[in-house]
Amino acid sequence: MKNLPPSYLGKKVFIDGPDAKFYVVRYEEHVGKKKTHCLLFDQDTPVIFAVLSDEGAFLDSFYLSKKSNQASTNAVETYEEIVQRKKQYRVTQDDLRDALKPKSEAKMKNENIMKHLVDEHLEDIKNQWPSRLLTLQKTDGKSEESLINEALSEAIRQANANKSFDFLVSHRYDHFVPQLGFVMEKYPNLLPQVTDYYLEYNETKIVKQLLINTCESVSLDDTPLIESVLSLARKIDHIHYSSVLKLVLSILFKRVKQDRKSSPKAWLNDTVHDKAIRHSIVAALKSKKTG
Repeated sequence: MKNLPPSYLGKKVFIDGPDAKFYVVRYEEHVGKKKTHCLLFDQDTPVIFAVLSDEGAFLDSFYLSKKSNQASTNAVETYEEIVQRKKQYRVTQDDLRDALKPKSEAKMKNENIMKHLVDEHLEDIKNQWPSRLLTLQKTDGKSEESLINEALSEAIRQANANKSFDFLVSHRYDHFVPQLGFVMEKYPNLLPQVTDYYLEYNETKIVKQLLINTCESVSLDDTPLIESVLSLARKIDHIHYSSVLKLVLSILFKRVKQDRKSSPKAWLNDTVHDKAIRHSIVAALKSKKTG
């Protein structure tokens, strides 16, 4: 079974020696599907440039104090540009430590901390930059309810979903990808792209939640997107002998009953026109009552 391509951000690299020295990957740039350019840091200082394979093997590495090439120069220059841009957000080290905590535990001394975190996420998504916030969450985070993650959810709601998807994938923040379902109505062409990507790696759980979130937020009049959701659910069921189609239908039917005060059957007749999908729906409804 194929594994999802890795992200090395936040990974510790130990150097052989009596003092067990280690460095942390705080910058990476994926080069194609098989290589990643990385900067390894001692605290806040980039010390080593490395080229890693998709299996984590070192293809090349050297100390920046002793050598450089075009790839390492580009990496350092991009990192320095990111650092300069981060300064505008006025996020202190105390703020970053606070950002690792859930809102119920955070001190929130900086009343603008959430805005600063959201803005930083948005700029990272826009520029596809390696995120210091997500790196910090990976290395030091103890709560999935942290301000960093809460701010990321808000940024996903505001950002271009196509760029959000690329950003989340490159950081291996796959568990946040289903949140794209809440904005999928604006980016309907993204749904099959995301689905195909994860099904290639047999990551059906992510796709299932993405379809659920899309069903919970899509307009009940959006025939193309609804048919796309139902078609993809049928595809998953066909491959994995699951019942995702029944699940998304039950969500849609519940919304129809609550919001339209009409029968699911009448809504289906008005909304779903694809004959193959309608046939699959009939088969699903016959096998077990839905909604």
